Amino acid sequence: MTQLIIKFRNVNFDPAQGDYLQKLSRDIKATLIYLHPMSGGAHVFSLGNVSATTQLATIIQQLSKRPEILYVEQDKIMKHQ
Repeated sequence: MTQLIIKFRNVNFDPAQGDYLQKLSRDIKATLIYLHPMSGGAHVFSLGNVSATTQLATIIQQLSKRPEILYVEQDKIMKHQ
């Protein structure tokens, strides 16, 4: 499962409200599922039906260009070595 961290320009924006996620999912041609908020005003999303790394890079690029989004990055799981 791929997860994304997205921070919105409006810190009071709640992406889980209304049909925002449905519209955003349709625009990027992938399924975004809201998971939880993070400290600092960012939010974590699960990204469904994405298989290729190039497809993930394209989705991140598309999201980064949206005016309401400050930044987006892949949520990478840190492992102790």
